[in-house]
Amino acid sequence: MSRGDPSDSPDVVVVGGGAIGAAAAYELTRRGARVTVLERSGEPSNCSSGSAGLICPSHAEALANPAAVRAGLGFLTRRDSPFGLRPRPSLLPWLARFGAASLPRRSSRATALLRRLSEVSLRLHEGLAHDGLATGFARRGTLSVFESERTLERARRGPALSPGALFLDAAAARELVPALSPSITGALYHPDDAHCDPGALVDALLGAARERGAELRTGVELLRLRRANGRITALETTAGPVAAGAVVLAAGTWSRALGSEIGLNVPLEAAKGYHVELETHALHGGIPIYMEEAHVIATPLGGRVRLAGTLELSGLDLRVDPVRVASLAHAADRTLALPRDARTVRVWRGLRPCTPDGLPIVGRAPGVENLVLATGHAMLGITLAPVTGEMVAGLLGGEPAPHELRPERFAQRS
Repeated sequence: MSRGDPSDSPDVVVVGGGAIGAAAAYELTRRGARVTVLERSGEPSNCSSGSAGLICPSHAEALANPAAVRAGLGFLTRRDSPFGLRPRPSLLPWLARFGAASLPRRSSRATALLRRLSEVSLRLHEGLAHDGLATGFARRGTLSVFESERTLERARRGPALSPGALFLDAAAARELVPALSPSITGALYHPDDAHCDPGALVDALLGAARERGAELRTGVELLRLRRANGRITALETTAGPVAAGAVVLAAGTWSRALGSEIGLNVPLEAAKGYHVELETHALHGGIPIYMEEAHVIATPLGGRVRLAGTLELSGLDLRVDPVRVASLAHAADRTLALPRDARTVRVWRGLRPCTPDGLPIVGRAPGVENLVLATGHAMLGITLAPVTGEMVAGLLGGEPAPHELRPERFAQRS
């Protein structure tokens, strides 16, 4: 990769210190670039740290799909449902695009691409662990459990069933994971899936990048991108101006506002998610559990179990909804035999960046020579982080990105 300006300014400034920004910094420094990472919060990880931590080709599905539309309409009538929406005029264009992208043919193509990228990224995750990065990577599969025979049978017949998935009756599922409740009717085991500790992943990637000379600046917020003659000339931040040869915008939900300042259409909506973390060794077998009807995931993380889920389109609102938090615990009560005295050690919420077609945005910004966008990964940020890092580094090295991910696709459909 070109060293760019021989001054002290970095070759690349990465805006955002979550999983996507950290993976980009790691791969760029591996290829010899001088990198500075700007993270608006006081510590890296941001929304990434609160995810379920799954690396799961089996569940890599475009958020925009026919089943999501059908389920979403039903969920709107329930206060404690896995999906919520706060109606507002600014959301209508996004919802219209979401509906169009949910048509079966478009949704199937998007899901097929996400599956391919997830499989590549899973191998890269495994490579990171092999190279000694302490990401908490474990490849023990995932288990989808069902509370009703109807949903189990629908999954058995589903066209999106991942290759290698194994159907287990209730007894076999409880033999694999003794903490499962007697009330489950059956399960699907996906042996090729993996998981990691999301916070450890981000720390390991940034740590490796810093060992190669990258600078991490936390508590520094990007206020504005300065653009002139088709290039980003400077970044105005809360710590003063920053110059760079190139810029990677990996700021999650904040990428929309930052891009609009220079005329870019980045149609992201913030989808609020929650997790509740319990102090227990109940999932000592180390296999994450998908509670399919509740849309809740239980991930073992050392001596803790993280219950993660919900998707709430409520804008940039970080208030905690106690009803949705309680719904995570209720789902676990129905599905898992967790200790009644398990101590709650953390309640968390964060904003996931969601595009209307369910695919991330990875590509050069139209009309801006030295700006790359890497955002919109929704619930697949941890899964797709390593492959996105490779794509970002490739773009800055002159390689193309998959055309389905390029930001121009939204301008074409406007």
